Amino acid sequence: MLLRQTILYLPAQILGPLAQMVATIVWTYWLEPDALGAYALVWAIQELAGLAFLAWWSAYMLRYASGHGAEGDRKRLDGMEWAVQIIAAVAQTGFAVAAVWFVLDIEPTVHFALAAVAFTLTRNIGSHFADRARAHFEITAYSIIQITGSLLGFLLGLLSVAYVAPTPEALLWSYAAAQALGLALALPLMRVGLRMPRFDRAILAAAWRYGAPLFIASVLVWAGSHSIRFIVQADLGVEAVGYITVGWWLGLRLTTFASMLVTGASFSIAVERIRAVGPKGALPQFATNGALLLAILAPSVAGVIVLSASLVEVLVAPVYAPLTVQILPLAVAAGAIRAFKNHGSDQCFLLFERTTLNVWSTVIEASATVICCIVGLKLGGMVGAAAGCLAAAVIAEIFSFVVANRIFGYYLRLADLAKIAAATLAMVLALVFLPQPHALAGLITEVTVGALSYGAALALMFPSEVKAFIAKAQARLARR
Repeated sequence: MLLRQTILYLPAQILGPLAQMVATIVWTYWLEPDALGAYALVWAIQELAGLAFLAWWSAYMLRYASGHGAEGDRKRLDGMEWAVQIIAAVAQTGFAVAAVWFVLDIEPTVHFALAAVAFTLTRNIGSHFADRARAHFEITAYSIIQITGSLLGFLLGLLSVAYVAPTPEALLWSYAAAQALGLALALPLMRVGLRMPRFDRAILAAAWRYGAPLFIASVLVWAGSHSIRFIVQADLGVEAVGYITVGWWLGLRLTTFASMLVTGASFSIAVERIRAVGPKGALPQFATNGALLLAILAPSVAGVIVLSASLVEVLVAPVYAPLTVQILPLAVAAGAIRAFKNHGSDQCFLLFERTTLNVWSTVIEASATVICCIVGLKLGGMVGAAAGCLAAAVIAEIFSFVVANRIFGYYLRLADLAKIAAATLAMVLALVFLPQPHALAGLITEVTVGALSYGAALALMFPSEVKAFIAKAQARLARR
């Protein structure tokens, strides 16, 4: 079931993050460092607004929306949905305007603030309804939201910087328009009705009881990904943010892209598993989820480290390249560790309804990130700041895994880890013996060779799983 659902989610999991990665590279050729820095800081503000005002409700919907099956329950849930959305939208608007006006190290304008608000609201509302679609396995609606916002937003942004102006405002309005269109297309396909906004005490109490600890945890999660930008801005200015953003953003997006390939259905399947067979039945599912996640993250990190010089030389604008080649390997390693923590051990706390443990996990991650980033910046400049964030990610994951293991019995299969490590080593050896590429064609060739060598080695390591998958595919084709 996990593999089938994962495949169904693949278009959205691939196209959305891939468009964001491509955009990160393309904007280096259009935006000056100060403009790119301002644009990146608005993304950080948007994510913080969503986490602070909407994440508690999104977490509840992802975990419990599928349990509101009766018609009366759905009406109550939908009424509560719109009440939450209205209040959260007002709060996010005020937050975004205040952040643009008083936090960013730029000269604020009404136009920039309005663009930031439009981008923030459409992106966060879309992210929430994508989670609600996941809860009901509404794959079409989920895919529309994910693909339209990222891919169409990128295309509109490219037209805007090429024919209007290469400014952060042009990009923010482009993404806002695409995200609004995605919502308009997806909502009619979802099990959500347009109701009169109305608070339901029972639903509110349940949602807040489950999600309130996540209110704190979500804000702290943000610090792990974005505090580096504001720490660098405070010390070196917004232009420095533009320089560090390319490598840091590209590394995080790459790991997000890799992890999303296999996490679209994993949590929802674990929820259904625990309903069917009880808490203990979810642990083998978590072990499978973790192995699948590591199977995609491990070669991604290793491949970027081996090919980082070529990746930056071929893809990134020369003005950003010298720093990006140093930041990218650190960022992709930090992003991979954080992705495994968020989609692996930390999800154990959510599934077993111990969300206060998420708070402690993220308190440690946020505190370590801020401290290590500041120390790293003072000792080693922007590269040191990125290295500090990597050290913090390692500390946080060790804590999360140990707690999940000791309290809930969370585990990974050592045999799976050994096989993934062996397949990754085979890929690295194949890449090391190839000449370093200096053009796009050569880079594509090396990536293809790496992927094929890893896939072949992994298939040899998991022969029974491959045979079972082929048998199921053949049976499905025969029925058709």
